[in-house]
Amino acid sequence: MPVTNNFKKVDYVTMETLRLFMHSSEIFANMRHDHEEDFKKEFAVGDRIRVKFPWRPVIRDGFTYTPQNIERLETTIVVDQPFGIDFEWDTIDKLLNMERGEERVKKEYLRPAALYLAAEADKRAAAFAYKNTGNITGQLGTNPTTFDATSAAVRQRFVEMSSLSDDQGIYVPPAVMRAIKGGSDGNLARFGPVEDIKKLYRQGVVGKADGFEWTESMSLKSHTAGTWAGAVTLNGAVANGATSLAVTCTTGDTFKEGDVIGLGSVYRVNPVTRERTESANTMTVTVAADTVGVISAATVQIKETLYFSGNYQNIDAQPANGATLTLFPGTTSPNGKSGKQGLAFTRDAFAGISLPLPMPKNEELVSQTTDPDTGISIAFIRSFDAVNRKWVNRFDVLLGFGRLHCELAAMRILCA
Repeated sequence: MPVTNNFKKVDYVTMETLRLFMHSSEIFANMRHDHEEDFKKEFAVGDRIRVKFPWRPVIRDGFTYTPQNIERLETTIVVDQPFGIDFEWDTIDKLLNMERGEERVKKEYLRPAALYLAAEADKRAAAFAYKNTGNITGQLGTNPTTFDATSAAVRQRFVEMSSLSDDQGIYVPPAVMRAIKGGSDGNLARFGPVEDIKKLYRQGVVGKADGFEWTESMSLKSHTAGTWAGAVTLNGAVANGATSLAVTCTTGDTFKEGDVIGLGSVYRVNPVTRERTESANTMTVTVAADTVGVISAATVQIKETLYFSGNYQNIDAQPANGATLTLFPGTTSPNGKSGKQGLAFTRDAFAGISLPLPMPKNEELVSQTTDPDTGISIAFIRSFDAVNRKWVNRFDVLLGFGRLHCELAAMRILCA
């Protein structure tokens, strides 16, 4: 007679898997999750929602009443990334070979499932974050070794953009973490314990320094830059509200999604004061889709929207016809160069959404658990295949991502 189900509680599988998942979730867990309720309205919203950005009014000078248009920008959050883990066992496996007891099951099945699911969520979060972050520090292909090249540079940019926060984190590869902690200026002593006790056991968390929670992560993605054979310049002045750049280039030049382009003689402005933030680093934008130059020209789609006037002004001047563009500013000979994309961001930079799934009835085991803090949901179904006399098991996760204030509250740390 086959053994009965080993799990004493219906929700044991997903509760334990989610707990282990959260121990290993780093990048995804620090994204903002409170837009999940927008997907649970009684009316159908499909797989996407639109989120409005706060209104940014323009200050009137003097006492003369001067009405202004109420402009509201919005961003889109799309939930379109399902993934999971499937496994099965037959009657002989269940009768003779299966582990018994919750601890054995957790060790042999739930822990590996949780670790792989968490790693997949973080990989997808890291890919979305870097491809939607135009602020950079460091050199592509070279590991930073100091706080000045990492957290100090990030902090400067966040202060300039009025986006410092209590929940900001830095995510770097282990090689960078080793170099910074082992610095000759006593860097290790600058790391203090993480304030939130429940995060102390999270995999990868190192400590807090320079106001950032530091985490070393193997989920960070590598990026290989496009190639430019010669000078690339703007082919015409850029219109207010533009989301693309018309450029003059060499036929065959490549612009890769995630490439960062510096705009010559154009600088960021603070979103509140609308004053130029600095004069050393020009405004940078992110390539939104792979593009190849044809007949010495290309139209390059970008993730940012450029405003040189109005409520949402983010640059100090109109990008002019003939202005020089730079691929990965600060990197020598960036053509085709590769490197890991470290990240620094606050919770206001990105939306990370995980939705509970519709669940069937009358299966041997149906379980779904949602983490109350992050909103991450994991579903598990076990059913019996009577034709082949085997038990079929599946874990499912559904994720989605969106740009929130990543232009202000996110920065890439270029690495080797």
